[in-house]
Amino acid sequence: MGRKVWVPVVSGPLAPYAAGFESWLRSRAYSSSAADRLYQFDQLSRWLERGGLGVGELTGEQAERFVSARRAAGRVTWVSPQSVLLPLEYLCELGVAPTPVAAAVSEGPLEGLLADYGRYLLIERGLSQHTVLDAYGPVARLFLAEREGPDGLGVGLGRLCAADVSSFLARECPKRSVSGARDLVCALRSLLRYLHLAGLIGLPPSMRSST
Repeated sequence: MGRKVWVPVVSGPLAPYAAGFESWLRSRAYSSSAADRLYQFDQLSRWLERGGLGVGELTGEQAERFVSARRAAGRVTWVSPQSVLLPLEYLCELGVAPTPVAAAVSEGPLEGLLADYGRYLLIERGLSQHTVLDAYGPVARLFLAEREGPDGLGVGLGRLCAADVSSFLARECPKRSVSGARDLVCALRSLLRYLHLAGLIGLPPSMRSST
């Protein structure tokens, strides 16, 4: 007998589009992450339902509110604007979501840096979009958001030191499992390497995992 694969059941206003979304994902080489993405689709659909919203009201602003609500609830996945690009792209292609995909991504120094980093991971590192959006991206956002100030990211990154990195890890690692903490360290090391290559910081500060 073959191994059973868990497939989330989507409820709410996006339910009629769930089967098509799964096929759409698989046609774009997202077979391995289709179940996770369907779960995200369900979470987005339930969030719309709780707010009394339909798919036709899923604008870029509402997508921002969805990821903001997840961040506020302490979630660590699907918490960046980029993470909702796939469901939005699919719904826009169907003509049922009113906002172009690009409108869901906020502008500004932080978003610009995250977009550049994402392209680096996709093109230079050859990582999958799923890995970039769901693993490396959230860690980068979490770390960089703390460096952003009234004058942008430049000053905060310029003052970055090993103590900042150690403090971040000491706070975030206990929130995760052992493997999750290991992934966090790996993702942060990748970000620091990129910031160095991009000329935004000097040699990457040494990192000490608290696990």
